[in-house]
Amino acid sequence: MSSSFYVLCVSHDPATRTQSEFTNHGEAAQAIKDGIEGHARCDLLIERVSGAPVEYGCPPRDDRQVGPHCHHRDVRWIDTEWLRLLGRAQQSTDPRLQEVLVQERFYCWPVDRVHRLRVALDIGDEARERP
Repeated sequence: MSSSFYVLCVSHDPATRTQSEFTNHGEAAQAIKDGIEGHARCDLLIERVSGAPVEYGCPPRDDRQVGPHCHHRDVRWIDTEWLRLLGRAQQSTDPRLQEVLVQERFYCWPVDRVHRLRVALDIGDEARERP
């Protein structure tokens, strides 16, 4: 199955797709670099969909005005399942998990950014209720 690529605006809560669909990640990354109408000052990501969302890409910092201060020069991808696990860990009140999150420094994926993807990732707030 071929993939489609979308630009997501994570300045909205929850995140929303912008209007265009792209056939490859390079087109989506270029669209972010060129600027997406109505999203000039928004935090934007790339979503790869193949039936369902498969992975998310954080564009290079130089290509966007808003978002976390990560320092990569290319699109950095994270698998949907790993991002889902990270989101659940970020919601946990377990001090051991919180310590690991601080040590690992997930620069591209701060709590608020992942939280805004909760609908796409199918992450509820149930993890907040468990240690």
